[in-house]
Amino acid sequence: MLEVRGLSYSAGQRPVLQGIDLTLAANDFLLVFGRNGAGKSTLLRLLAGRLRAGAGQVRLAGRDLGNYSRRELARHVSFLPQADEFSLPMLVSDVLLAGRYPYRSLFRGPSRLDIEALDAGVAQFGLEALLLRNVQTLSGGERKKVLLAAAFIQDVPLILLDEPLSFLDPGSAQQLTRMLSGLHRGGRTIVVVSHEIERFFPLATRMLALDAGRARYSGPRTSSTDLFCDVYGIPFQRIAAAGRELIIADE
Repeated sequence: MLEVRGLSYSAGQRPVLQGIDLTLAANDFLLVFGRNGAGKSTLLRLLAGRLRAGAGQVRLAGRDLGNYSRRELARHVSFLPQADEFSLPMLVSDVLLAGRYPYRSLFRGPSRLDIEALDAGVAQFGLEALLLRNVQTLSGGERKKVLLAAAFIQDVPLILLDEPLSFLDPGSAQQLTRMLSGLHRGGRTIVVVSHEIERFFPLATRMLALDAGRARYSGPRTSSTDLFCDVYGIPFQRIAAAGRELIIADE
């Protein structure tokens, strides 16, 4: 589904990413981790087509990413940045319908398929009570639920998320993690940038560890605690809990 070869990017004269190679198949779940400033958010923006690489290639479904129009790309990829970008007051229902942008005519209202997709997303994410709310009045957790539902309604095979659990209370974080797990079980390919190793490690099928813009590791999920220790500079331990293998910082 997604092939990255020799991907590099610089901000001015400062290298941010160097020589990244990555391959994702359909229905993979990739966990991207590394210290602050390692290049994780930049990588997501490159994969989403928001930035242009200085060198290397990104191929989506066998086609160079730069050859997609914005509307075509929106039929394949949904990108949820770390901070939401709502600068205008909008109803939640309008935000959700915006997820159907790739399939809608500019001169027509929502189609039957658009409404069906909206209804399915509202039901799956439990947003019935929020539809007529101004999105700027929502809590951080509610906003992220709305954005995740919009990605579901957008009906794309690849979802990119940058620190989706930041600023969430434990209950909201657990709820969003379960929603992401449900999207993955439903066939979506998911890339998550996160420091929340203990939450996303059990879901991951593949991992990418970034260190100062280079890949320290890229491949299938590994439970080697040495890798996490090398990346973050602190000890980690592997434990079994509730029938799952977890990697946690050893305090």
